[in-house]
Amino acid sequence: VIKMARIFINREECISCGACWSTSPEVYEQNMDDSKSQIVSELRVDGNNAVGMAEGNLAEKAQQGADSCPIQIITVE
Repeated sequence: VIKMARIFINREECISCGACWSTSPEVYEQNMDDSKSQIVSELRVDGNNAVGMAEGNLAEKAQQGADSCPIQIITVE
């Protein structure tokens, strides 16, 4: 079980497929300006929409969303 996770999205490589935010909407969402994936505001680190911290069940959800990404541009550690 993941206790605490740091999430990073390589937004430059994102293809806006929607896999992460449809799998884990608690963690990921679509950016309305560029259509790419971003981390929901509550989980962002220092307001950065590509970096987040999640714990407990949300850490598990973050990993599930990352695993759903077909081009593997989301890192959860």
